[in-house]
Amino acid sequence: DGKHHFGQGLITYANEKVVNWITTIADSFRVADDMGKLRMQFSAFHKPLFSWKGSYVVSQVGAERAVTFDNGLDGSVAEDCFFAMHAFRDGYTFNFIEGEMWEKSPFTLWDFVQQRKRWVQGILLVVHSKHIPIKNKLLLALSCYSWVTMPLSTSNIILAPICPLPLPVVIDVICAFIAAVNIYMYVFGVLKSFSLYRLGIVRFFLCIGAAICIIPFNVCIENVAVIWGLVGKKHKFYIVNKDLRPALTV
Repeated sequence: DGKHHFGQGLITYANEKVVNWITTIADSFRVADDMGKLRMQFSAFHKPLFSWKGSYVVSQVGAERAVTFDNGLDGSVAEDCFFAMHAFRDGYTFNFIEGEMWEKSPFTLWDFVQQRKRWVQGILLVVHSKHIPIKNKLLLALSCYSWVTMPLSTSNIILAPICPLPLPVVIDVICAFIAAVNIYMYVFGVLKSFSLYRLGIVRFFLCIGAAICIIPFNVCIENVAVIWGLVGKKHKFYIVNKDLRPALTV
């Protein structure tokens, strides 16, 4: 409508030919994230409170040139995140676009891990950047550190049965609620991404079941990415290959 400088909408990953079913179903969580967190922040507040995704960016030319993607090393690993925080700092506004972008999930598990590792490293660089005020990146920082501390929370799966601690019922309820929301997000992502007409009812429900079964795998992948991201070189940009065409030799 021209009222806002930047916009973003829903990104889905299961359109046309699915190259890797594991990574595609694992990315169904991100579809729900778009329809929940990102849609809320853009529709209600018109601000990238938790950042945004660089694969679906609609912008006014003048605003994009003013903010610029040329933000040095720290702003070049998760360049979309730094751009959003930079624009947020300078008072630009955002809106949610009622339109869908088709994207492909990584074709290999190696690329999948590398992609997550780069996100962790890049967002940490943004959170620690002196160029972005705390007031603009506070919610991003909370989100980032909840991700970075994932290995600690995941370790409770093993440690809790070994060393059980008495906890108030309210803590158990909160933990159960968080787990239920995460499961729901995977299921919702599949419902939003896959076509019942194209897959048929049997394969469609198999995808829903696979989304639930793939959660432990995705948790392991995220933990590996976090640990690797924390100890690895922060300014390395890994390019995920999403081109199915054979390489041309000239």
